[in-house]
Amino acid sequence: MRPVLDLESHAGSYKLAFEEGGRALDAQERAVNELRSRAGVLVAAAAITTSFFGSRALTGGPLTVAGWIAIAAFALVAAIVLAVLWPWRDWAFSATPQNVIATYIETSDPVTLVVIHRDMALHRSASWLSNARLLGRLYWALRAGLALVAAEVAAWVVVLGGQGY
Repeated sequence: MRPVLDLESHAGSYKLAFEEGGRALDAQERAVNELRSRAGVLVAAAAITTSFFGSRALTGGPLTVAGWIAIAAFALVAAIVLAVLWPWRDWAFSATPQNVIATYIETSDPVTLVVIHRDMALHRSASWLSNARLLGRLYWALRAGLALVAAEVAAWVVVLGGQGY
């Protein structure tokens, strides 16, 4: 049988875990904001590419298959950026003070700060893992968007090359 853990003797360790969990969630939140910023730049690049090359391609006659590929790539980039910028409710970056008070303090059996630090450190870890899964999917979406912008540019170059530009 496992010995009972003396929580008080690990108070400093639990506090450290709690603080590190907070720093990890802060870093994740910054990563989400940076990802969204990059998505905005990506859609701007795709829009400029389409408006510049597309307008030149349309003056040269009807669109070819390559032109339709470029337009489809732009539409897919727009959809991907929308997914990245969508205000997902699945993010968990902090616990609300109301929940902390109701769960740990104003109860029939309030707990010590050591227990709060321990539980909140575990909560932060679970939040970080949940956020990481969604963030990973959004990073893959952004990578796909980058590849689609490259495909869009290549398709417009083929169109314009065929028109003698």
